[in-house]
Amino acid sequence: HSPFLPHAPTGLGRPASSHYNRHLMRETANMRTKMASEGHLVNGSDLDVKFQYFYKEPCLYSHQIFINASKIFSTLKHESLEERENPYLRKKNKTGLAEKVQEIPQLHFVNDQDKRLAFELAFSTLKYQLLFEEILQDCAFYATYPEFVEDSGLVMVMLCDFQGRKFQQRHALPGETVLPDLLEIEQAILECKTHLNAALARRRIKAEAPSLDHLLPDTVRSKEELRSSMPVYGWINHRKSNMSEVLDALKDEHFRLVSPEEALEGKRFCVDSLCHDVLMFSPECANDLIKNHLVTAGKLVLQDKSSSIAPHSVKYLVGEDADIIHVNVGSGMTTAHIASLLEADSRSHIWAFGARNQAEVRENMEKLGVKGVKLMSENFLDIEPDDNRFKNAKVILITADCSKSGVANPIDFIVNEGEDMKILKDLSIGETDMSKLGDLTAKHTELLKHALKFTKVQAVVYTTRSIHEVENENVVSKAVEYTNLVQQRRYPYRVAPPVIPFSSEAIDNNIGIHGKFIKFRPTEKTSGCFIAVVTREPEDSKEAAKDVLARAQAKGLLSGKKRNKNHEGHENEDEDSLVNGHKSEKLLSRRLRRQDQRLPPRSAISAPHASSPIHNYIHSPIQGRRIPRPNGVAVGARLYKDAAKREPAQKKDKVTVPEHVKVVKHPAPFR
Repeated sequence: HSPFLPHAPTGLGRPASSHYNRHLMRETANMRTKMASEGHLVNGSDLDVKFQYFYKEPCLYSHQIFINASKIFSTLKHESLEERENPYLRKKNKTGLAEKVQEIPQLHFVNDQDKRLAFELAFSTLKYQLLFEEILQDCAFYATYPEFVEDSGLVMVMLCDFQGRKFQQRHALPGETVLPDLLEIEQAILECKTHLNAALARRRIKAEAPSLDHLLPDTVRSKEELRSSMPVYGWINHRKSNMSEVLDALKDEHFRLVSPEEALEGKRFCVDSLCHDVLMFSPECANDLIKNHLVTAGKLVLQDKSSSIAPHSVKYLVGEDADIIHVNVGSGMTTAHIASLLEADSRSHIWAFGARNQAEVRENMEKLGVKGVKLMSENFLDIEPDDNRFKNAKVILITADCSKSGVANPIDFIVNEGEDMKILKDLSIGETDMSKLGDLTAKHTELLKHALKFTKVQAVVYTTRSIHEVENENVVSKAVEYTNLVQQRRYPYRVAPPVIPFSSEAIDNNIGIHGKFIKFRPTEKTSGCFIAVVTREPEDSKEAAKDVLARAQAKGLLSGKKRNKNHEGHENEDEDSLVNGHKSEKLLSRRLRRQDQRLPPRSAISAPHASSPIHNYIHSPIQGRRIPRPNGVAVGARLYKDAAKREPAQKKDKVTVPEHVKVVKHPAPFR
């Protein structure tokens, strides 16, 4: 391929996806055919130059997507140039933005693809907001077209799209409803395209940037690079399917299962080494998986790996038929993953707090076939720790509403997991607002302290998607120290090592392990996350023994599967019987082998040396074994001699006090 041929830009207003690449290849083939039919293609150099000259960038956004993207941008936008210079206007607009936040959930999207495109466009516009405002000011755009001042959000998102397509004329998409107001904005941008291009070039040359994406902060640009190569993750929903069924279905669709060490290209995928129910696909499969029948039927749930580690930690901690409390459930996808990991006949309940939209959570649970989840409208901090409803709750999972500074692909978090779209504002500049960070840390600490007050709870799992220690290690250490100081229990809380089985290579290289915590930084493999497990032993010894057996049963350390009521036999073994790579039967047989050990016979014991006093004592006659003792006379004489050496104690005369001299203390008079 020639370097002059057009390629899919990923730095500005253009999603890096296989859908776009296929669209681009199709447009390229059509353009080549048209140029060949007109006789423009003569040789290789003519192909490169003329093709670049005649090529038209495809348009991906409809007018309805422009409208939705402008609403998102207008709600999340940063301070404008005018607001920075005018404090009164800044205060006024901040108040208005706070009121508009409630309007975002009312957006209507035809499908997930349109939703993804709208957020892609809004996020790209947020990243280049200051640059676009400067070039519009240089060109006196609003002075020339004052009627578009009220529609500045639409102007910004459409300018972002036109700049990414080199200010080429836009053509309506098939079946699109064209809006006259947006056509006027398109025409105005095209009339100013020469001045806009010149203003962009001046700023790029001044910054010595080879392209516009080099004008972005380093943190934003580095995450864009990670995002383009990040695999797609999905966990198998055991409420609707199983591993073998999903693998067979993917095989029928020409997907190829490879080992985790092999490179993921094309339709290759593998099973994650840390979470046994998570599949990892190549990034080219993203759009194909969204439309796949396994995903639409709820058998395979697309969710980043960083969201799956906490549910697996809970699974290894919870005992048989014990309840779970989940705080900040969000859209409920992580809650559903916990339910999927539990046994099919488990009587455990999951108490869900902090749902942003209970109707959406119920819809997701119904789609995934999850039962046993009880949505709570109450605030978790208002729940009494000794509430009788939660007497069977043994594990609490806290999904902290953190800064999301470790998220490398925010669009997928919003579309696939229902994450709050407000995270786009901070991630678009690559910096975390330190004033907000203090408030978030205080909320996290308060939640964790309250969770540690529950009397029956034996473990609390705390997870964030932040890279800041102040939200991670500091919160855990302060909450645990405070709780142990206040409660003064016999068995205090402590931070436990990771409960999920890491490989020996990961342990040796500290991949994902940071002391006693699980901590991943954003990489080309996954987004960043932090997990801490805080545990304590129960006060009641009977309850402690029961919990230990239940956790061993959950981990597969015992013979494992529960018998049915008729005791007709055990269930078939599955991948859950593997513990750190060993079969539970092997672990059990080792323990039984240790119990069968017997003491060796006397003849097998090594005899003492012939010259040792022990040998003489063993082989001597019984009468000769008596130890000589002094007789009673000798003992008495010795005691008498010792007593004679001591000086007799002097007798003290008792001092008597006459009765008339004694002082009698009477009680104080009544007052």
